[in-house]
Amino acid sequence: MRDQGSIRLAFLAALLGAAPAFAQDQSAPPPVAEPVPAPPAKAAGFDATGMGMGGMGGMNGMGMGGGGMGMPGYGVTWYPGRTTSTGEDLGFVRQRLSAALPVWKEDGDAVIFNTNIRNTLFFTKATLPDTGQPFPAELWNVNFGMNYMHQFENGWSGGLMANFGSASDKPFHSSQELNVGGGGFLRVPAMRDGDSWMFFLMYSPVGNVNFPIPGVAYSWNPNEQWHVNIGIPFSVTWKPIDDLSVSLSYMPVTNVNARISYRVAQPLQVYGGFEWLNEAYYLADRVVQKDRFLSYEKRLVGGVRWNVFNHATLDLQAGYAFDRYYGEGQNLIGTGGGSAFNRVNVASGAFIGLNFGIGF
Repeated sequence: MRDQGSIRLAFLAALLGAAPAFAQDQSAPPPVAEPVPAPPAKAAGFDATGMGMGGMGGMNGMGMGGGGMGMPGYGVTWYPGRTTSTGEDLGFVRQRLSAALPVWKEDGDAVIFNTNIRNTLFFTKATLPDTGQPFPAELWNVNFGMNYMHQFENGWSGGLMANFGSASDKPFHSSQELNVGGGGFLRVPAMRDGDSWMFFLMYSPVGNVNFPIPGVAYSWNPNEQWHVNIGIPFSVTWKPIDDLSVSLSYMPVTNVNARISYRVAQPLQVYGGFEWLNEAYYLADRVVQKDRFLSYEKRLVGGVRWNVFNHATLDLQAGYAFDRYYGEGQNLIGTGGGSAFNRVNVASGAFIGLNFGIGF
């Protein structure tokens, strides 16, 4: 049992480190909340609700509308052209491809390698208003990571994560477009059976904010219907009936996800929700080296998820994106992006996406 739990914990740890931004890069929704009993990894001493994909608010997200970068698989999303604040239309297609591979495990230890690629192709003649440069034709985030997990004899568990990559319109163009991130977490069982304390520290130069983010949370699991993370990250998962699940998660600074999922039949679910998303890149020709090219949007999303076979899902989703803008700066927190350099607003509009994922 410990061996199986260790594998689950190691895999979830890999998901935590799969995207360079971890909890800071809120660029995709969490997987649809499954209406099932307590998280399967809980037996290994790991609260998947609190630190897994859903509980962290999609911290390993692929990129807006492209599926979860943290879940191995492929996703594509199309945003039709909409008018920008500079007068031109802007549309785009986002794609992501991600994989995780266990490379070693022994007793309570495991090492997992992961790689993630996301790409956004823009269709526009818009220019960046302050510099007159063309709006980027494409953006890439190429990332490679290694994750180590250890389960202690006293029931504690922890992990270390490191990743290397490049997020830019010209990835690996120079050393100025490279990024190195990492972090770690420690889970300590609480006095109340089934509960735990979680501590973590994460850093990514292309995260929501480009400085280290610490966190501490208490995972409260009173029964099979409720799983609550109190602290940072904050998350709530409620399963009022067997086929219905409701979840809410928040991670500083603008990472918010809310979702409701209903199982229509054993392999089929429908869902709807709200997401507040962001991404960050280093443009190769940026004027200020420390500035990042940032994008923000909010979305209402709905979809159908089909469990094709064990551990594989097909997800068709559509929705409405609003409050969208791009801009340059180190961090646009607290200003609503109003003081962003080279700011380009994009009108609200619909989108549609298809994602194929593999989970364990």
